[in-house]
Amino acid sequence: MTFNQDIPKEYSKSINAVINFIGGNLTEDLSLEKLSSVANYSPFHFQKIFKQVTGESPKQYIVRTRLEAAAHSLIIQLEKPIKEIAIESGFTSGATFARAFKNYFGISAESLRTIPPKKRMELYKKGKKGQQLLDTDRYFKNVASDKKGHKDLHVVVKRVGLISGIFVTSSLEDTQNIENAFRKITQLADVNDLLHDQSMLVGIIYPHQRSYKAMISVKHGIQPASKLFAMEIPASKYATYKIRGDLEETFRTLKIFTEQWLPGSGYRLADIWGFEILSENPANTSYSIIEREMYVPLIPA
Repeated sequence: MTFNQDIPKEYSKSINAVINFIGGNLTEDLSLEKLSSVANYSPFHFQKIFKQVTGESPKQYIVRTRLEAAAHSLIIQLEKPIKEIAIESGFTSGATFARAFKNYFGISAESLRTIPPKKRMELYKKGKKGQQLLDTDRYFKNVASDKKGHKDLHVVVKRVGLISGIFVTSSLEDTQNIENAFRKITQLADVNDLLHDQSMLVGIIYPHQRSYKAMISVKHGIQPASKLFAMEIPASKYATYKIRGDLEETFRTLKIFTEQWLPGSGYRLADIWGFEILSENPANTSYSIIEREMYVPLIPA
């Protein structure tokens, strides 16, 4: 997300840490006390700074993030029950979720799932309060997919081990943002002596959060300095395929994958994000010409 540019850097960094924490713990009890401890401020001071930086209260931000994550799942994970999506998005009950969803989007979760994409776009354009343009649709709306495109993806299902690394978060708007993020994380890894022969360049894609995390893997067991943002990509089974091109190509292939390869494969999506491993560093080479291997988490259908 875009922060208020007039905010002191130390405030932005602390709130960024909280936002990363929220994004990775949506199903947890995200109490004010817990979040303020992540930011290393008193609850009173934290609330004030959070609103100053983001324009929202912590509660407003959490509810919005949970709802947008749920809406993304509703559209992408069509076979998953709505109540299960609600719980996985951090809501304590189906009834609580249903009320919050209707208030935010202006329609029920059931309706959003059944409305065709073109109709959803018309709904968003009405501009009524709460009817936000889902980034899932925004990123995919202009993407055309060849009906036989899945044959060109050469999808391979493989088990991948745990990947640990440090990251910086970038806006998922254009490739220049991604290239700048990799320049920054490469410098941080170098300065902190975290680069090694097997270091991987990883990009984690979160369409529903409008974000891309540029990550460099570190050796297992290494504990990065507390000033760095660290994360782990869980060991799991992933569908993989190789691509090259801009962000539109990324979403074109994801659309082909979810609409054409996934049905009948015996699998369903395990989560609403995916990641890519890049063969070259976007800090030095244009992102669009780099070969990238996409990884989409799977579980049995």
